[in-house]
Amino acid sequence: MPKNFINKLGDSMSKKLENIEIEVNEQKNASVPTWEVIIPGKKSVGIIEKDNDRYHAITAKSGYSIYSKTLESAINELLSYFTLHEK
Repeated sequence: MPKNFINKLGDSMSKKLENIEIEVNEQKNASVPTWEVIIPGKKSVGIIEKDNDRYHAITAKSGYSIYSKTLESAINELLSYFTLHEK
């Protein structure tokens, strides 16, 4: 494979990272500790519930479940899934 082809392929596949501000709002009336993750435009990405010693994230669009050990990793995984599969 020509070297310039690899460079062009690499350039076309790279994507500039963008920073967005998110809101993580604790739901006050929930039976278990629950947070909603919201992106600009007030669009809900999903919710995260405390489930014993881990966190259960559920996407708003498809209902996909993700389990994480920390709240921070649950937020990151929820945002990653949203960016890759639901945006």
